[in-house]
Amino acid sequence: MSTTPSYCVNHPQTETLLRCNKCDRPVCIKCVMRTPVGYRCKECMNIQQAGYYTATPVDYAIAGVVATIASMVGGGIAAVIGGFFWFFTIFYAPAAGGIIAEIIRWSIQKRRGKYIWLVTCAAVVVGAFIGAGALPLMLALASIGRPGLFMAATAGILGALLNLGLWIYLVLGVATVYARLRS
Repeated sequence: MSTTPSYCVNHPQTETLLRCNKCDRPVCIKCVMRTPVGYRCKECMNIQQAGYYTATPVDYAIAGVVATIASMVGGGIAAVIGGFFWFFTIFYAPAAGGIIAEIIRWSIQKRRGKYIWLVTCAAVVVGAFIGAGALPLMLALASIGRPGLFMAATAGILGALLNLGLWIYLVLGVATVYARLRS
């Protein structure tokens, strides 16, 4: 055993006996991560973890488009269910979120991306608002020039935004998508 002290590569004043088991550089306890095979420095861990992400920019675009379309359907259904029986939306929303997450995985062929979950969650929110407000919005656009029908359609859009089922869908559906795609 060497009698000369070794110092951390990141903290030159900190004496250490630990070494990264991959690159063999001396590291202190603050700069090391424990793995099943031993201690590794953070630089070696970042290189190793970067290999897990195989998604391309096209995969991010596909995930955004597919999640928006799927959530338009899911948000529309949640708005209809939530308008009458909001309690059932509590059970519907996680199932819909799980289906959307699996559709995303299938559409990008199970490639992993560091921020696929973020793109998908944002697209689910956008799609849900479009899906919940699409019918009243189309009615509002078709009724321009007819004040009574236009006011009813505008009230329908506001009613869609105040729909408890839509908000339950957003909270539970997005949480499920996050949980499924983040891991």
